[in-house]
Amino acid sequence: MRALVGEVTRRGREGARRGEMPCEVTGSGVPSHEVERGGASEGPVGDATATAQSAVATTARVSGPRFFTGTYEHSVDDKNRLVLPAAFRPRLAAGAYMGPLDGCLGLWPDDQIEGVFAKWEEGVGLGLVSAEAFEAFVAATFPVQPDAQGRVVVHKTLREFADLAGPVLVVGARQRLGIWARHRWERRMDAIEEGPDAALRQAARDLKL
Repeated sequence: MRALVGEVTRRGREGARRGEMPCEVTGSGVPSHEVERGGASEGPVGDATATAQSAVATTARVSGPRFFTGTYEHSVDDKNRLVLPAAFRPRLAAGAYMGPLDGCLGLWPDDQIEGVFAKWEEGVGLGLVSAEAFEAFVAATFPVQPDAQGRVVVHKTLREFADLAGPVLVVGARQRLGIWARHRWERRMDAIEEGPDAALRQAARDLKL
């Protein structure tokens, strides 16, 4: 037995010099290979972990464009339905909220309205707006669900508020859509000193866009 142990030890030293995996003699005298820590057995586990972390870090992108932009002309039909721009229908397919703003209506995706309410609550807390105004906003804001043709029903009180009796412009406003009576939107643009085109050109120069 001593001779066997000595032979194994000698072979282990020679193998180490040649770069082979070292051997260890167990208590029973049977040689066994040590598994190097961080070796092949950890490779697949590490790869799986990295893949899982990557999957968690990657956020699911919403359908459609990231932001609401552009201007689209539509109208409210005789059934009080407004056709939404085709580009934004996937973003609004899960539902939206429509409520009153400054001379127009706002249309927010379902997952954005909580942030709108939070801004109101913050404004009330800072004394910028009254609690009664917040209550009036909530009372005049309605959930809407686009149908298969991308149409949403505009509540009567909102139609009257925004004067949506003729041509309607659906205007992108980044995180929401603005729904304007065309004559109101045109009046808003006319109020820009030197006109919107000149203002845009000047802003592009000032901002170095």
